[in-house]
Order: sequence, then C-alpha cells, then structure tokens
Amino acid sequence: RQTYTPNNFKGDFRGEVTAAYALAHSLNNATISLGQQVGFENVAALARASGITSARGTPSVALGAYDATPIDMAGAYTVFANNGVHIDPWMLASVRNADGDIVSDFAPQARQVMDPRAAYLTQSQLEAVMNSGTGYAARQHGFMAPAAGKTGTSHDAWFAGYTSNLICIVWVGNDDYTDIKIEGAHAAAPIWA
Repeated sequence: RQTYTPNNFKGDFRGEVTAAYALAHSLNNATISLGQQVGFENVAALARASGITSARGTPSVALGAYDATPIDMAGAYTVFANNGVHIDPWMLASVRNADGDIVSDFAPQARQVMDPRAAYLTQSQLEAVMNSGTGYAARQHGFMAPAAGKTGTSHDAWFAGYTSNLICIVWVGNDDYTDIKIEGAHAAAPIWA
C-alpha cells in the first residue's frame, strides 16, 4: 500500500522514447509505462512461463524486480534465443559408464511460450543493448562476437547475455542483499565478456 515511484538509474527523465531506446539504456519509467500498456499480469505470466515463478502482475515486474537465481535467468533467456521456446535448464545431459556408453540420457523440457515474431524483435533489441546500450561494456572489454544481452542493477549487479550457442548469466552481489554500489555494466558485464 505504498506509492510506487520508480526512477531511472541516474534519476534523469528523458521524456518520450522508443521501447528499443528504453531497453538499451535501462530507462525504468519508460519500461514501466510499456508494461502498463501491455498489462502487468501479461508480463508476469510470460515471466512465470519462462521460469521466473515468483513474478506477479505489479508495476515492478516490468523491471525484473522478482526473485530469480542465475539458473532461472538462464532458462528465461532461452525464450529469446530460441524463437519463443523456453528450455528448462538442466544440470546433467547424460550418465556414461567407464567405456563411454550412455547409461542414462536426459533431455530438457521445451515448450513454446512466446510468439516467435515477438521473440525475434526482442532479440534484435537485446543485440542493440550490446552494441550501443548498457551492454556495450562487454564490447569495451573485448567481446566482439554477435551477441544479445541485458544489464541489471538494484542492490546487486547482473548481466545476462547469449550468442548463437551459449547463454551465460553473471550475478555480482551479497547474500544478504546489501548494496554493492556498482551497476551491472561495470560489475557483471566485464566478467561476462
């Protein structure tokens, strides 16, 4: 029952911007406005279908404010990397005996959770984050291969990114959620790179 008053990271307000610009530059106000237009419950439903089970239909869901582990985030980003298909993360691909023969094989669960066209557009915007937005920090540290990704900052720092064959999530923070006072572009993106 508190008033929700989000701000952009540096406290500035840039007026009307495109969704692509807002995503690339982590503009919270514009992102929440878009979430409101889409419907916060719709955003939360997609997040839950993508493995972020704590997501609820509140304004902060548009900013990714719900609890998720790095493995949860890896699963969520499979949706954008695989044309809208969510792949449940799995820890073990197979068990083999001493001769290398497969004893047990494990296949991930996959299901379509997003329109492939929307996933493609999202991927295109995440590529722009890498090439001209907050994710450019990874480029500045020498990672030049085609990739898509997104920074995240609160009391901790995140960078979630992927190439055509690899998803990597970096989280930097404290277990007690005390503020590390550094953003994802400066703490997590260099590690990702």
